[in-house]
Amino acid sequence: MDNILKKLPFWRRYTTKQNSKYWENRKLGWEEYFNTANHPHRQFITSILKRLNWISLIEIGCGSGPNLANITANIGGKQLGGVDINPEAIEFCNQRFKGGLFRVASADDMMITDKGTDVVLSDMFLIYIGPSKIKKYLEEVKRVTRTYVVLCEYHNESWFKRQYLRIFSGRHAYNYKKVLTKLGFYDIMTIKIPKFEEDSEDEFRYLIVARVGK
Repeated sequence: MDNILKKLPFWRRYTTKQNSKYWENRKLGWEEYFNTANHPHRQFITSILKRLNWISLIEIGCGSGPNLANITANIGGKQLGGVDINPEAIEFCNQRFKGGLFRVASADDMMITDKGTDVVLSDMFLIYIGPSKIKKYLEEVKRVTRTYVVLCEYHNESWFKRQYLRIFSGRHAYNYKKVLTKLGFYDIMTIKIPKFEEDSEDEFRYLIVARVGK
């Protein structure tokens, strides 16, 4: 039975390991991706970050840094960095963001000191992390973060809706209130992202803001 399941398209395409390999080796137009910095959802992320008290921020799965470019343009005066498994993306960031901390690394082992940044940001990164791995990734996020996590991810409190999404899209939604509480995060807010365009998965799109426990 196990071998039959592994031959199915959604199994082969969407395991955490296979997603990691895909993004690690992807040849994307990083300049074009960078130029999406003013997308409305990035503006929304920045508007939330403006309300928080912080100096430093690391984005996991940062790509070529369009979120960081939006933050720089609209907030400024912050210490920014990112982690991504794609070497070309990190090379691009090092060229565009002078003085930033950018690492080629997996987000479950960031090679950053304990409590090394005020904020960790993710933007549709954890939707590629499966249920058997999500705890490890969030524990690493907690380890490196002093104050806040800001997660632009798929959130839904319905177990059935999360399973439906997982089976038919291969992407992962979580009940972040429940998951983060178990890991010691607190003051957890789930903020529905406005619908900027037609999207069949719109109901899952949330910004989750939480404080990091000790």
